[in-house]
Amino acid sequence: MSKMNLELLPNEIFLNLFDYFNGIDLLHAFYGLNARLNILLYNQFRNYCFNFKTMSKHNFKIYQHHLSFIADRVTSLSLIDSIEAPEQMNLFFSYTSPVNQFISLQSFAVTSFHSHRTLMKIIDQCHYLSNLTHLHFHFYVVPENKEIFQSIVDNIWSLPKLIQCNIHLCTKTKTFFTIPKRISLSIESVSIYINELKFNEINQLCECTPRLKNLSVSIDFSFNYGHMSLTVLSLMHLNLHVYDGSDTLIMKFLQSMPNICSLKINLRATLIDGHQWEQIISNHLPSLKIFQFQMENLLTFDQNIEELADELIKSYQTPFWIDEHQWFVRCFIQGKILYLSTLSSTFDNDRYKLSRSFKLNDPQCDHHELYNGITSVHETLFDQPMPLNIHASHIEYLAIKFPLNNQFWSNVPNFNRLKTLTVVSHTDNFQSNIQALLDRASNLYSLKIYQNASLPLQTSLFQYRNTSVRQFNLNECYYHFNDEECIRLCHSPLGIQCEILYIKIKNRESIIYLVQNMMNLLSLHVQCEDEKYYHRLTLTNNDNDKYGIRKIGNEDELVQWLKDCLPSMRSVSRDVNFFNEIIICI
Repeated sequence: MSKMNLELLPNEIFLNLFDYFNGIDLLHAFYGLNARLNILLYNQFRNYCFNFKTMSKHNFKIYQHHLSFIADRVTSLSLIDSIEAPEQMNLFFSYTSPVNQFISLQSFAVTSFHSHRTLMKIIDQCHYLSNLTHLHFHFYVVPENKEIFQSIVDNIWSLPKLIQCNIHLCTKTKTFFTIPKRISLSIESVSIYINELKFNEINQLCECTPRLKNLSVSIDFSFNYGHMSLTVLSLMHLNLHVYDGSDTLIMKFLQSMPNICSLKINLRATLIDGHQWEQIISNHLPSLKIFQFQMENLLTFDQNIEELADELIKSYQTPFWIDEHQWFVRCFIQGKILYLSTLSSTFDNDRYKLSRSFKLNDPQCDHHELYNGITSVHETLFDQPMPLNIHASHIEYLAIKFPLNNQFWSNVPNFNRLKTLTVVSHTDNFQSNIQALLDRASNLYSLKIYQNASLPLQTSLFQYRNTSVRQFNLNECYYHFNDEECIRLCHSPLGIQCEILYIKIKNRESIIYLVQNMMNLLSLHVQCEDEKYYHRLTLTNNDNDKYGIRKIGNEDELVQWLKDCLPSMRSVSRDVNFFNEIIICI
């Protein structure tokens, strides 16, 4: 469509079109084209959604430039303070203060791998967001302090319009959760990921959240903490993870939720047969329409696992399962572990090794359907010949080594969902095979390459092409790139479009070259062979001498050298988890 024809479109079409854009992309694409579009963007469009998960400092400045004109019409914000973008949260708060200017903000998502103080700061400011309805917190460094936990949870339950809350607060050793002391009359959906609740705490959580309809939670059934004295009539959707507990307690728990219409349950140390499920569903869960489960248990050596598997599958072959609900079940045996799951459940090959010993409750179901739900495949799966009627077309993560068996391309007919590819034992001999795979992976985001440490650098990596790859991980090449190889990487097809790069180099000057010449780079994760910092720090860390670690950190010559050589807008820091790695945010 020509520019003239585009300008003939009515404002309503433009405003509908704007809804499909991330805020930064929207401003990039349309602001400044003409005065009419500028007015639409600044005065009429009222649904800005900003996802800052992969944003450069340059784009942050663009955001800052427009902020005063659109802050009152931002409805969604998504932030991440991760290994790839360690300074993003600080940048956001330096450019966006105070938060209460986001008077229309409805959805706020924050992920952080660093300080819990950021979480406390955000929690405090959320009270100024009077229209906030959806809150997603994923924090991976939270102190094991119940008072801090209590403060976080109470503040969340105090937000007056909050409807949906997803919480992932990860401590170093414990997975406890504190029940809110406030009552929320607005929250309808709660997801608690890592943090585990005790059986009796579910009562308290439901009492504090009387309108609760959707609950995703991990529960500790290992001890009998009492019964569910409260019947929860509001709950309709339950996603339950149980790591230890008796089938009796689990059944009693489910009896207290008679209006559940969707149940997804993961049992890590319990196997419940089809007769037990049929009884509880028929007698206590009359509204249940969607039922998915994954169960597993490590059996003792005196148990006949094949006989037990046969008995379990037989219990799921009644008319209740096959005819009335058409809920089909598969059973895997791996060593002394027995896995049982519904066919609708997706799974990955790392946990379910796809043993040849599997069973189905539906004799009419072809075994190849077992593979349809695979989302993650590790390199050992294709070591053995696979039946030709196996078609795994839902793979999102793939680790693969060459040469491939002859059935690979028919077993995996497409790679449309593939996001992450790891090439194991990379050599130039298989360049054409790897490129053929890349050509079929139209949505691939991350490419990771392993090569044998005894080999010279396999230079075919400079020639690979894939227009969607944004993250390139060369750390596992077990090789330090020299100056010439860094130049080749910068001008290679993947290097030109790369946004996140992991690499080991020989000379520090190459770091400067990479930063200055990789035009799309957002963050560089680099290990440099010519520095000695890591060796000193490792010795001090082994002695558990925190003062020594801090002292050496102040003498970090390479980090200071990089700060002196690079513009001040580039942030340079050590990775807090891998001290020999330096992170540069562009």
